[in-house]
Amino acid sequence: MKGRITMSKRCDQCELIPIVQIHNPAEYTLCVESFLRTVIKGDLEIVYASCPLEEVIDEQGRFYSRKLFHQFRCTKCGTIYGMYVDATQGGEIKINDKIFDPDDYEDKVES
Repeated sequence: MKGRITMSKRCDQCELIPIVQIHNPAEYTLCVESFLRTVIKGDLEIVYASCPLEEVIDEQGRFYSRKLFHQFRCTKCGTIYGMYVDATQGGEIKINDKIFDPDDYEDKVES
């Protein structure tokens, strides 16, 4: 399968990334800031983004959109992390088994 990576164990570079539920916008903001610092440091790379990470929240404190999704890959071991949030319901950070590819869902019709 295209983009699939199977990891049995996280490495020392990414093992501290929390696999958590996100309960409110304040928690999400903290997660975004943490991931952005890690990307700048070079420990993670962004492999998919529904919007630029720097634009998740605008100057007026509003979300870029109601639903946001970003994926990051550890530059050392390749583990893929997904961070999803629905601004009205919360979200999560979890390990994903592959990089999101919109073409995998081309047969789905938006309603």
